[in-house]
Amino acid sequence: MGTEYTELELIADFLNTYDRRMRFEGDIGVEHLQHPQHLYTWLLEHHLITEQDEVTEQVLEWALELRSEARKMIVNNEFDHAEHEWKAMNELLNHFAFTIRFSDDSAQLHPLHHDGMDGVARLIVLIFELKRTQMWHRIRVCSAPDCQWVFVDHSRPGTGRWCTMKACGNRAKNKAYRDRNKQV
Repeated sequence: MGTEYTELELIADFLNTYDRRMRFEGDIGVEHLQHPQHLYTWLLEHHLITEQDEVTEQVLEWALELRSEARKMIVNNEFDHAEHEWKAMNELLNHFAFTIRFSDDSAQLHPLHHDGMDGVARLIVLIFELKRTQMWHRIRVCSAPDCQWVFVDHSRPGTGRWCTMKACGNRAKNKAYRDRNKQV
């Protein structure tokens, strides 16, 4: 598995900074990026910024908006996918500047920012590259309504439905089996 899968895992981890898994009835999930310091720590742990960089409230706001809009872009996301319009994502991208750098065998998009803005812009570059290389479809949302965990689908066809067969997949298949047998 190439670097694309590493990049997919990074994006999935970013999208899961709002953990929607239900721990009890009515649970709205856990927001892990409640303060600029939380985003700073996450970006630093993923080597998207340096220790000297700063993350402001504005950068946090744009990061949360990016997370929300990127989640809507996930192909199988039946929870957030209602009539996804690109307008909000494109307006968000207006806050960021990029340049293209050429080499003998490639062309790469590079952010023109510093501090926390650079870290968030680097996430945008990863999303762009995953869409451009047609790997974005490997990012999936678990079909279990009480889970909605974002995961990277490593299956050959790339059509996985559950974050794990041991939990969510097994529950869904057992429920379908019980429903079928209840009707008989």
